Amino acid sequence: MLGIAGAGQLGTMMILESRGLPVDFNVYSEGQSEPATRIADTSFMKDQYREFVDSCDVVTFEFEHINRKLLEYAEKEGKLRPTLRSVELKMERHLEKEFLASRNFPVGGFAVAHGGKEALEIAKRLKKYVIKRSKGGYDGKGQFYYYDMKNFPADSDDVFVVETFVEYESEASVICARDEKNNFYFYEPSYNLNKKGILIWNSTPVRSEESKSRMIKISKRLMEELDYVGVMGIEFFLTEDGPLINEYAPRVHNTGHHTLMGSAYSQFEMHVRCVMGLPLFQPVTFVPSGIVNIIGMQLDNGKLNDILKIGGTRIYDYRKKEVRRKRKMGHVCVIAETPEELDKKILEVQNILYGKDLDSFI
Repeated sequence: MLGIAGAGQLGTMMILESRGLPVDFNVYSEGQSEPATRIADTSFMKDQYREFVDSCDVVTFEFEHINRKLLEYAEKEGKLRPTLRSVELKMERHLEKEFLASRNFPVGGFAVAHGGKEALEIAKRLKKYVIKRSKGGYDGKGQFYYYDMKNFPADSDDVFVVETFVEYESEASVICARDEKNNFYFYEPSYNLNKKGILIWNSTPVRSEESKSRMIKISKRLMEELDYVGVMGIEFFLTEDGPLINEYAPRVHNTGHHTLMGSAYSQFEMHVRCVMGLPLFQPVTFVPSGIVNIIGMQLDNGKLNDILKIGGTRIYDYRKKEVRRKRKMGHVCVIAETPEELDKKILEVQNILYGKDLDSFI
């Protein structure tokens, strides 16, 4: 029995992609209507975290901002994969940054500020910067850019990370995995387009062999440093001096959704195999592949039909009931015969979804 802490779209896809394996699934949910609760073998609610852990042979998670007591109990019982250490560093952004810097991983310049006033004082010494809350920031939440600081909470006592704005050539990521025998696996790295801290689309392959090689080496070393078992997503800035780590995610990742159509087996099945100790092999990427996220909207029949008519597309609806700005409601997988054709299809899907009005959804 595999327990998944969190019952959102990532947990849902983990279950759906692994139903052919000899694995049953329990989920722990802190909400009443999260999608994975509809397909799990058993669901446990917020006050049942001990019962949830006790019911499982292995516990993993789909989201790093989960009940810490659950994670600590699962670790104490020897059931948590990946380890608590890997997710603890993500609970507060400054801990992740300090860890990466202390281990000599390539990262951009940053400073830790205790309170909004100190963050602004540090930022004044930089021409371009990004200020991020240390706690709770994901999908663009809690992030403030030098060109739009009107809503920054200057009187806050929170911890912030003040980052030097990186002048990058492109953004990219690696979805990689490590099993309990220390074997390392990776998928074809992807280019990513993020706006306001939210992934809009990504596509494989990365054309630069040098960038690809360096990202994979960095990813392997990071997983070794964390003694990591499972799938990890690592986001990079590609600069003229080489790749810089932006952040890592100790779980399956949005930039790995293209593996649902483009690869021998998906990141979701890969993660389940890793944490359950099932056999693995280096995944092959069959065709150029990518995704476009569906953000802040439910698809109407017109948009749905127009996307499916393109060919080489598949729609994943996360079945979330509440639609709101910045919320990922689904994604579209896209495959093509060449990278150039893939780029055209991704742009076509983006135009169908958002037209020229993307900013109003993010």
